[in-house]
Amino acid sequence: MMTWLFKPFERVAGGPALVAGLGVIVLAALLAWQSGLHTRGVIDLHFGPRLGLWVLVMQGLINWLTLSLLLFGVGRWLSHGRFRALDLFATQALARWPLLIGAVWLSIPGVGAAIESRTATLMAQMPDQPGQVIAPIEHMFDAMWLLLLSLPGLAAIGWMVWLMFHGYALVTNLRGTRVFFSFAAALVAAIILSKGLIHLLLRAAT
Repeated sequence: MMTWLFKPFERVAGGPALVAGLGVIVLAALLAWQSGLHTRGVIDLHFGPRLGLWVLVMQGLINWLTLSLLLFGVGRWLSHGRFRALDLFATQALARWPLLIGAVWLSIPGVGAAIESRTATLMAQMPDQPGQVIAPIEHMFDAMWLLLLSLPGLAAIGWMVWLMFHGYALVTNLRGTRVFFSFAAALVAAIILSKGLIHLLLRAAT
């Protein structure tokens, strides 16, 4: 069971993993469409204005492809091309499945509304002047509740990032600092690139 949860690519890869991963992307988009969620970046999941299902599917595909392409390029450079492109793209697609858990959690009636309400309350209490501070006792309760309500979603994103890293390391057979720093660099670049591409997508869709 632990292998399936945290190291699934040791059991499934290639075509089956790609099909399952693409199914995950579509299902995540469907959940986001029903709940008013966005995935506006590789590791992003938040509430926003309602969008068409096709836009949300495109968001998922952009997030998957930007990171996969960057990891493919870096991995080929560092490992001298000793892996199949199919395996890397498939593992990165399937690695996104914990996002379903986060989307399901935020889809629970009341959870999303509570997060949005407490976020709005805290944002309204932000100081207008640099020298001002938020009264800690007065707003600690809202901050703690917001953290607790957000934890399942944050844990799902952390889980997804771990699977992305493990899939990349397994496919490329890289080890040590090379795999860690190359993955981190590709992830940061993919976050920036995906946000830019999705911004263009949203402009075109509205």
